[in-house]
Amino acid sequence: MSYDIYCLSYKNPRRKSQMESRFKQLEMKCIFSDGVDHNDWSIMLGTLEVIQQFYNSGKEFCIFCEDDVYIHKDLKLMLPKVMEDFKLMNLDILLLGYLIPFEIKSYYHGFELKSDNPNLNYTYHNYPDDLWGVQMILFSRSHAKYILEKYTIQYAIKSRKDPTLQPFSTDHTITKTGNRALIYPMLAVETANKTTGHFGQDTFHENCNKCNYDPDIYI
Repeated sequence: MSYDIYCLSYKNPRRKSQMESRFKQLEMKCIFSDGVDHNDWSIMLGTLEVIQQFYNSGKEFCIFCEDDVYIHKDLKLMLPKVMEDFKLMNLDILLLGYLIPFEIKSYYHGFELKSDNPNLNYTYHNYPDDLWGVQMILFSRSHAKYILEKYTIQYAIKSRKDPTLQPFSTDHTITKTGNRALIYPMLAVETANKTTGHFGQDTFHENCNKCNYDPDIYI
């Protein structure tokens, strides 16, 4: 296979078990990463650790997902065609799962169709910088190299003093670089089980789930 799937799960046996069950139902292999000890940069550092592991593997593509997502029941069948499309569009990164509380239309500003190539298997859109979420992403080996070389600890330290630099976090860096697109409908939907204690944040995540989750499509 030309790709590996990685899931970042930091000290959460329940979530990890749920994701293991989902991938098992799909008969798909997933490599789990424990991440790093919690601090301001833990998620980003854990993600970079996964990206380094992928880059060392020599595989062509990497799929990275969080540990609290429902997965499209046809993911295994769809991925080869998605990767064909990825190459046709010469992408660096493709969002397969993300946070959005409304249906995407191609006439929405910032969400125009990525390509009108009739040979594409699925529908892809551009996305604006204020779209968040790394519920599931697909990226190339060359983009992994770019990420690892740019977003170092030195960058993290410098970003705290230089407001012109993007913050050292996955949402501000990895998904905001390169030739990018999203697939719609998405292939992974957040479970919305997060309870941050912030009413606005929790409500936003719940609304994203309600808009995109269909039990007949996702497990």
